[in-house]
Amino acid sequence: MASTPRPDFARVARLRGAEQGVLDEAARQGLIPEDIAHALTEPGVSDLLLFQGFAVVADLDALAGPSSGFVDVPRHLTDSEVPARVDVADTAQCAALYRRLLVGGTASEQAALINREVLCQLWPRRLAPQTVAEVWERRFAELTAP
Repeated sequence: MASTPRPDFARVARLRGAEQGVLDEAARQGLIPEDIAHALTEPGVSDLLLFQGFAVVADLDALAGPSSGFVDVPRHLTDSEVPARVDVADTAQCAALYRRLLVGGTASEQAALINREVLCQLWPRRLAPQTVAEVWERRFAELTAP
């Protein structure tokens, strides 16, 4: 009977520490916004976010996506949860698209596909992981307004 190999947790910790050092240096050099770098180096951030990173638009007014109709989704953001074409009027589809854009979309994709008013309406659904949501809420206090 073969034994199950034990994970090398020390190696994982070293890799995470090295990645966090890279993020700190990138923020010092102005290559990544400081608030995103800080969020990614917090304890408990997921490996996916740490190694992938995420983007946030500079201004909520930049979010000029449609408030109705259909959105053609960039191929790299599609899968079984987010189809290639999303009906913004379908709350579940729209929320799934916005969630995907908040975590994996570029700032330009966010600006082109997310509608500011629709985002504010959907925000209470907790569209993004806590790390991402906190950065958005620190930048844009109106997302937390009642």
